[in-house]
Amino acid sequence: MRSTWWLVVAMLAATACGDDAECDLSPFAAGDPDGHPEPLKSGSLEARAGRVHAGDLPVVRSKLETWREGDFVIANDKIALVIEDVGDSELYDPWGGRPVGLARIENGRMVAPNNFGELFLLTGRSTIITDSVSVINDGSNGEPAVIRARGKLHPLPFFESLIAVVYNDPLTDIEAAIDYELAPGADHVDVRYRYVSARAEAKDIPSTLHALMYTDRTPAFQPVRGFDKAISQAPFLALVDDAATSWAYIPGEGVLSSPIAASGFLGSFTPGFTMPACGQMERLHAKIAIGQGLDGAIVAAASARGETLREITGTVTRTGVLIPNAHVHAHDGAGTYFTRGLTDDRGGFTIHVPAGANVTLDAFRRGDAIGTVQLGTSATLAPIDLPAVGSIVVAATNGVTPLPVRVQVLPAGATVLPELPANFGEAPMVGGRLQVAYATTGSVTLTAPPGRWEVIVSRGYEYDIVRQTIDVTAGAITRVDAVLDRVIDTAGVQCGDFHIHTWRSNDSADETEQKLAQAVADGVEIPVRSDHEYVADFAGEIAALGLEAYAAGFASVELTSMEIWGHMGVFPLTPLPDQVNAGTPKWQTFPTAESPDTEFRTLDPTEVFDAVRARPEAPVVIINHPRGPKEYFGYVGFDPATGTADFEGSWDTKFTLLEVFNDSGWQQNRAGTVTDWFGLLKAGRKIFAIGSSDSHQMASSPVGFPRTCIELGTDDPRQLTGNLVRDRLAAGRATVSGGIYVAAKIGQSGPGATTTGAGSPMIVDVTVQAATWIDVDAIDVIVDGETVDTIPVVPADADPGNPAVRWRGAIPVQVRATGGFVVIAAYAQRALTPVHPGRIPFGVTNPIFVAP
Repeated sequence: MRSTWWLVVAMLAATACGDDAECDLSPFAAGDPDGHPEPLKSGSLEARAGRVHAGDLPVVRSKLETWREGDFVIANDKIALVIEDVGDSELYDPWGGRPVGLARIENGRMVAPNNFGELFLLTGRSTIITDSVSVINDGSNGEPAVIRARGKLHPLPFFESLIAVVYNDPLTDIEAAIDYELAPGADHVDVRYRYVSARAEAKDIPSTLHALMYTDRTPAFQPVRGFDKAISQAPFLALVDDAATSWAYIPGEGVLSSPIAASGFLGSFTPGFTMPACGQMERLHAKIAIGQGLDGAIVAAASARGETLREITGTVTRTGVLIPNAHVHAHDGAGTYFTRGLTDDRGGFTIHVPAGANVTLDAFRRGDAIGTVQLGTSATLAPIDLPAVGSIVVAATNGVTPLPVRVQVLPAGATVLPELPANFGEAPMVGGRLQVAYATTGSVTLTAPPGRWEVIVSRGYEYDIVRQTIDVTAGAITRVDAVLDRVIDTAGVQCGDFHIHTWRSNDSADETEQKLAQAVADGVEIPVRSDHEYVADFAGEIAALGLEAYAAGFASVELTSMEIWGHMGVFPLTPLPDQVNAGTPKWQTFPTAESPDTEFRTLDPTEVFDAVRARPEAPVVIINHPRGPKEYFGYVGFDPATGTADFEGSWDTKFTLLEVFNDSGWQQNRAGTVTDWFGLLKAGRKIFAIGSSDSHQMASSPVGFPRTCIELGTDDPRQLTGNLVRDRLAAGRATVSGGIYVAAKIGQSGPGATTTGAGSPMIVDVTVQAATWIDVDAIDVIVDGETVDTIPVVPADADPGNPAVRWRGAIPVQVRATGGFVVIAAYAQRALTPVHPGRIPFGVTNPIFVAP
């Protein structure tokens, strides 16, 4: 995550100051610690509140739920909202007492739970350090059920360094409570803030910040503009989970505007309020409206706001066959987006639009042409018939056995790609593709409209690709049998990507299983999850997909420091499910209900690094994307000319791994992170380069570009251990590949090793390999950080017996007499089209050291 937090908050500022306390008021009372014993069994005239039992918590499809047995639930016969109990939370708000999930109610059970992210409930920059969660009314009396979280206000730790400029009063002397209220028969929960101020003067809160996190996981919708994070005069936002329950966030006053959108965080402002002197007050902070899919959330929001909608029902068919799981988008054809629905198992849909709206419907399913119906201002029935399609059946092998592969379908000739506007919220696709599939079994069936299409089958950089142009006929099946040849010799070497995000990270929408499938289909043998602030691996997904022969999953984490001193990877780790965030190391301390006197402090990076290294796994630290004012090298004032830092107390002298290549190549970084790397090497540090994708979205940032290829002595991922990978990585026994593979040795000494003979002429034996669909244009020879030679690579240099060997030869070098290092890099100009468009091929060794 390389966000722009520090830029987006700079546009806002407010002035506020604290006052001395001059009156004595009691904090808000707590209620029943348990509430109703059966909180989910309410009838139509009742709402209930109580603790939730383990058997009543449904499985969330993503397995990202943060609710636990003993949390609180408020429910009626329609909806349920789960409130976390007091104590350490796995969310960015660490104090409990906030929503951690929601669902619909059917027959007394929670169903179709939302893939819930996080909702911040803020007063200024502060929220409650929850000291109790309790039930004020369990609903037995027929009145609204109420759950209360109470405590003193305190700045929210994770973004304090960013938002303090906007609200400079921390409000830490204010007692507060958040009440969640649900009425019988309602489909929304009222969220009320209550305050006790002992200040002698009234306090103006200049604005109210409403904020959400993980908004890529459940995309945000706003009326009129659709799926667009540029919030403008929005009466509400909906967080959409198409296949399950969605919800709308309605501010208690005003409309949402002045957005802050960065790294999965989505914030917006409404008017502020005045907190009275020496007294209490309450205010409606927001409403949480709950329904099925986007349209259900819109209906619930309309009910909460007292609005009337027009209902439209219909079916989606293709040549008379009912089509399930198709999106039906409603808009006016002139830029206003209303809603969307998803067809059920029988092809039916129901959606709701503003009364009198002039409606056009577009039915869409990936691989189909678009079916459009003009409804006008009053029609309520909408049959939609999609054009006929054909099927493409792809089977990929190495000539003997199936292979996991990436399959892409692109328009050819005059064929036109069916596309919808971005604000319709369809999942992003690599530019110009009809379909992209990761066929882990080697076979896949895809639909396509009639016409001419190009099918591309690939398996990463070590294989040639198959490209075949086909004509798809309506109702017919077209087969593509692809035999892929492995052309790159990487015996004893396996390649890893140590910086991969899934939708466990706050700024990624990628499903975990799909992310793993993409990595394996593109030939990454060591895909390492590095979700923000959560220790996790791909081991479960590898086992579930039966991919043990192709990939090994090891756990790690990326610690972010939220734009203070940068990001770092920690590898390998063991997930600890009984600990907060599976045992993620801490980079801040802050007060809690149990330890109210704990100092709020962001730890120095060296404190965090040392604590990490002291763990039983003895992990290594990888300095991720180190350049920039809010990254590690910028924070410490690193100077590559001297290899030293201005702030020595925060400068770590123990790290050996540097992410030199972050979703980028040799030429892009030659004057940047490569210069930093060489500066450290020239200063005598043995620092080794890592190449990683930092992939947050597969469509725009593929796993495995680049990748770090490690000498491990085996080609079988099942033989690997985290310790083996760690030790070889930390010893520099690796190269980085962005499609090109470079091998180099001085005598018997390869990357990471040390030979002798400094000051004397020496020979580096170099072999450059690349599949024939990847260009190689030149080789740079770097001695002691300086490029001493650039060797052009031309087609005639390729080995006639093995065209993948693009250049092989002996290169003379001479390091300085006191000792130095040699690095070899190869690169090209043309991108890795058609597999990874926009990525420029390169390969680079880690240094070979030469001592006197």
